[in-house]
Amino acid sequence: MDTNENLLDRVEKTGFTFMMTDIALALTMAHIAADSEHDSEKKARNQENARRAHDTILRIGSKAPLTEDERVELHDKLGELRSALEKLGEVF
Repeated sequence: MDTNENLLDRVEKTGFTFMMTDIALALTMAHIAADSEHDSEKKARNQENARRAHDTILRIGSKAPLTEDERVELHDKLGELRSALEKLGEVF
């Protein structure tokens, strides 16, 4: 049987895993947008979804109870996503 502390640890770890998975998906969408025709609906849709994911993870990640290592990893991956989005013309 889980104690409340063990359950909280699992929930917090799941949150980090979810954010990292979401960043990976957003990076995939940014790469798809970059490979799509310039003015296509596919490019716009994938770019918009990647930007929305970036902004959401940035907001949630700043409030999430993360370890220092998790915070660094999240920051690095968000930087990678931000760079991919800037190449698509996004302004931050």
